Amino acid sequence: KQNVTCSSSSSGGGGSFGRSESHYATSPLSGDSSIGYFIKNKLGVWCKLRNNYRWELGKIESAVGEEMFVRLLDGNMITVSRGELLPANADVLDGVDDLVELSYLNEPSVVHSLQCRYDRDIIYSKAGPVLLAFNPFKDVNIYGDDFVAAYKEKILDNPHVYAVADAAYSDMMKDGGNQSIIISGESGSGKTETAKFAMQYLALVGSQNCDMKSKLIQANCILEAFGNAKTFGNWNSSRFGKLIDIHYNAAGTISGACIQ
Repeated sequence: KQNVTCSSSSSGGGGSFGRSESHYATSPLSGDSSIGYFIKNKLGVWCKLRNNYRWELGKIESAVGEEMFVRLLDGNMITVSRGELLPANADVLDGVDDLVELSYLNEPSVVHSLQCRYDRDIIYSKAGPVLLAFNPFKDVNIYGDDFVAAYKEKILDNPHVYAVADAAYSDMMKDGGNQSIIISGESGSGKTETAKFAMQYLALVGSQNCDMKSKLIQANCILEAFGNAKTFGNWNSSRFGKLIDIHYNAAGTISGACIQ
């Protein structure tokens, strides 16, 4: 089973992030030795600002008891309590392919890493076995026959929906068992387009019949004509769920498909 989680995103200012509804991780900066280590090595920390519910990146200048004096990136000095700090990752880890590579997996560090990639039009990231896909709200030149061939031949191995589809196809051919790709996300996050790209890959690597490949890809147009509608947040929202079964023979060639 392969998992893809889609998300919509809007670019914000570097180094600061708004508050979400989730609970923040407990700060590991609990001991005096930890605070001293961060001050001595001038390591970055995330500060939770209570007046505007944002995380800001800075460095601890000094500490008095539970009060931390932090210099923000814009040069301003603020005073926060020890419990309002979370450790930041080293700059070398900004925008890593897989979030599990981060030294600290707290909320602002994860969001910052994803923001760094999104700002460079890198819309795919991994979180262990899960692929994270962000809607770029514009065309990005990372699809098509050349990219399909590159992922099939393992020339490219960075996070991509083609890599997810290739893993499912390869596992099917290796083990002979059914495989599934689950695509989830909020409305407007790009689930339908992500599903199209996954189908595009599976159709291209598993079909020598141009007519079969064309039917599989173009079936989406009929579904969207009857099942899509305009909503407040998405002008072409899919108002239905679908289960797409693609059947292959022992040679790995598409023998049929059905949509429920």
